[in-house]
Amino acid sequence: MKNQTTKTLQSFSLKRWTFPLCLAILLSMLYLHYFENRAFVELDINVSQRTWLSFFWAKDGQEYSKWREVRVRVTPAEQKYRFYLTDLRQIRKLRIDTHDYRGEAVLNKLLISQKGFEPLAFRTKKDFDLLNPLNQIEFTDTDGDVLKIQSTGNDPQLELLLNLHANNDRSPIVMVPVAAIFVGVFLFFFLTDEYRNEKEFIPLFFVVAFSLILTMAAITRENVHPDEYVHLDAGNYYITNWLPPAIDDPAIQHTYSIYGISRLNSPEVSYLFTGKLAALLSQCKVTELLSLRMFNIILFGLIFLYLLKNSNARFMAAPLLISPQLWYLFSYCNSDAFALALSFFIACQVALPNSLLNSYLLGEREKRKIFLLIPLSILFALLFLLKKNYWFFYIFIAGYLVWRALYLIEEGKKKQYLQRFAVVIVAGLALSGLRIGTDYMVNGMDKADKLIEVQEKLASPIYKPSTPLEKQHPFLHRKARGESLKKIIVVDRWFEKTYRSAFGMYGYFTAIAANTYYDTVRSVGIAFFALLTVAIMFRGGISGNLLFCLFLSCSGALIFASLYHSWTQDFQTQGRYLFPVIPMVSIVLYHSRHLMMGAVFKLLLTSMFLLSVYSFIFVGLSQLPKI
Repeated sequence: MKNQTTKTLQSFSLKRWTFPLCLAILLSMLYLHYFENRAFVELDINVSQRTWLSFFWAKDGQEYSKWREVRVRVTPAEQKYRFYLTDLRQIRKLRIDTHDYRGEAVLNKLLISQKGFEPLAFRTKKDFDLLNPLNQIEFTDTDGDVLKIQSTGNDPQLELLLNLHANNDRSPIVMVPVAAIFVGVFLFFFLTDEYRNEKEFIPLFFVVAFSLILTMAAITRENVHPDEYVHLDAGNYYITNWLPPAIDDPAIQHTYSIYGISRLNSPEVSYLFTGKLAALLSQCKVTELLSLRMFNIILFGLIFLYLLKNSNARFMAAPLLISPQLWYLFSYCNSDAFALALSFFIACQVALPNSLLNSYLLGEREKRKIFLLIPLSILFALLFLLKKNYWFFYIFIAGYLVWRALYLIEEGKKKQYLQRFAVVIVAGLALSGLRIGTDYMVNGMDKADKLIEVQEKLASPIYKPSTPLEKQHPFLHRKARGESLKKIIVVDRWFEKTYRSAFGMYGYFTAIAANTYYDTVRSVGIAFFALLTVAIMFRGGISGNLLFCLFLSCSGALIFASLYHSWTQDFQTQGRYLFPVIPMVSIVLYHSRHLMMGAVFKLLLTSMFLLSVYSFIFVGLSQLPKI
């Protein structure tokens, strides 16, 4: 009996600490790979305008490629930059594109160092002579121990042929951070035993995300975020107004973008809520900028409070933790945050058994069905007023409810379930029709013609519909210009750029991370999706696989629609256009979480969350201009 008890305790102890041991080993390997086995660049450069500096690398016989590149945003206000490059041991040559404008840049110092090798230092004329001009460089001058590069175009290139010399700086000090990783991981697991379950730690993650959102909203300048100026103008209009404006009203001309389109022309109601909340906060002496950003901050706070109240929704909220771009939407004035929050609440209503919607559809609160129908109709009315990319979410919800009726609803209640859902949809459409009807009441039935007239009047010349195709912006109507879809995908890297802008690109794509970050997120994200896919395929049965196929069909159609729009209308690599996928994933995850290995799921979710925190702090908050 004593021996059996001892074996049980040993087994329990081993099982308990296996996961933190594996995690510590994994983090140590990642540290060694990304920090010890990569070159570190210290750069001192003067430029005359905001520009990009790029480092490319290649092996013997290999061409330079955008897939092997590190880009750094360089400004006249700052000279010194520090960033990681790549492992130079297998690299034969480097290409340095110092700026992307015609004119001069001055390279004062360049130091490239990697553990185990003598550093490559460029500080004198003799050092700089090793950098060979390749393309679009009129001349270089090394007068005064600095390198002046005068370019003839927007792509000046210098090449360095590497000749590394080994040294013995691989000291035992490298074990200090590795030991710190092990101590930190084991200490964390020892102190957080009560929060090991997702239902406990997901709300804690949301507290961190909410704090970052509030910080971003409070300290960043106006209009350093994508198109915030038009969102602010639209929200500001509704501070003093209730009805949508006339399209040709001179008082709203300032709300039109360079495309000749105003957010006030849209049926979205988020700007009404934004403006009315800002009017209320103006009594509290809150700055106008923060008051107009506050609506989205409160939306994220409502999601957090909902998770505290409903523990079953916490599984569904996990996808909101996998990307900093999702949090970023809630930190400035825009309409996408409202769409994402609303679709998440709708997803919870259709999926959770104890929700108001399912109570109404199943007749569980029959005496209060009218009182349930009113808020549900309003909720779906707001859903029908969202942007066109959420149409694919509508299709998914419709398909999901049919799937739910087939597999989860009792035979005797299926008819009632679908009939009552139809009532909710019709009531929602009727209420949304009131909003659209009000717009036509103000602007008349010829609203579409008026929109074209105003666009022709207020758009920048390169965006006017009447401008000849060859004189329009080169991103417009690329199919009509004879460019192939293959070029959009392969040469212009539509998928890669869209992916990056969905996982951590801030401002007007001015604050971006190093390639290593995006590569790491890609690897963890693929592992996460593979875990979900394998679990459903082999353990989800017919019903689980049908739901997953519905998800793949709707999300795939959304991605193709965005790609097709970039090809035929306006080339936009905006990851936020694909965010209707998030509430779809929430529903799939709710039905599939129990099929996945718990430890692996927690590891991957935590990894995505920590990567997101890193990006938000050290890329977004660090690089965007502050008030």
